[in-house]
This record gives sequence, C-alpha cells and structure tokens, in this order.
Amino acid sequence: VIKERFCYAAVDIDLEKRLSLETTTLEKAMTLPDGSTIKIGQERFEATEALFSPHLIDVESEGLSGQLWSCIQGCDIDLRSKLYEHVVLSGGSTMFPGLPSRIEKDMRGFFLKHSAKGDVSRMSRFKLSIEDPPRRKYMVFLGAAVTAKMTESTPENWMTKAEWEEVGESALRSRFGSL
Repeated sequence: VIKERFCYAAVDIDLEKRLSLETTTLEKAMTLPDGSTIKIGQERFEATEALFSPHLIDVESEGLSGQLWSCIQGCDIDLRSKLYEHVVLSGGSTMFPGLPSRIEKDMRGFFLKHSAKGDVSRMSRFKLSIEDPPRRKYMVFLGAAVTAKMTESTPENWMTKAEWEEVGESALRSRFGSL
C-alpha cells in the first residue's frame, strides 16, 4: 500500500535528494493499521531508484533504462528508429508517477552520449516515444488472456500439466522447437 500510494520515480535524482535533505516538501504521513503514524520522505523516490540503479540494492545489472537502451541497440540498425518511436510500458511497476519521464530522460541521455557523441544538434533527429497506456498495469495479463482465448481451439498449441511433469522443458523443445 505504501508503495502504490506514496512512491514515485525521480526524473532528476539530484534535485530530489537536495529537496529531501533541505526541506520537508517530500514528507508524507501515513497512519498504519495499528494507529501509529509514519513519515516518509526520501524513501518515496529511493525505493523506485533501485529500478534505475540496481547497484543500490547490491544487484549487478543495468537499470531499466540501460536495459532498454541495450536491447534496442542490439537489434538490427534498420529497426532501431521504429523501436525508439514505440516504447510501450506495461506491468505494475510502470505505474509509478514520473517513470515514463525518467525513462525518456535517460534514453535521451544515452543517445546524446553514445550515438550523438555529445553533439546536441543531433538530438532533434532522435525520435523517441514512451507510451504509457492507463491500463498498463494489467496489459501482460490481458495479452496472455487474449492469446489463450485465440488458441483454445488448437490443442497442438497447448501442453498439459502431465506432459510438463513427465519430461519438463524438453517437452517444450520437442513440441515447439528451440527456445
């Protein structure tokens, strides 16, 4: 409940840190079920910062924006511009206020650093669109439900629990090819 009600993604992490140290602007109070009250301030953005900087929680991985950049850069060069123009967010963790703006800021920063080599005049050529549909929290489920409904009359697209329990992953490979 605390995460959904109070947390947000900081677009400018340095500004948010300064605000949390120098003011009480970010502080919010919450009454817990036992009647006690807690105040949270910088935790509101620090919790989500782990998505962008996993090293903060001792995870060796690129952050969300870095993974997105690397993924698109790993695609064929002819596809990249269309992929950058159609980034669609989905899933519950994308619901944090500020998250789409933070991803956009990071992606533009990666372009400036890695592709434009610091040449700001090339930024106008970088077309980026971060789409954040209102129902994105449930998009993965909805997509799976639609796919399941579309394939329910084709038993060759399904695997039974018994088949899985009998041979596991190799049953997937034999039926659907390499994964």
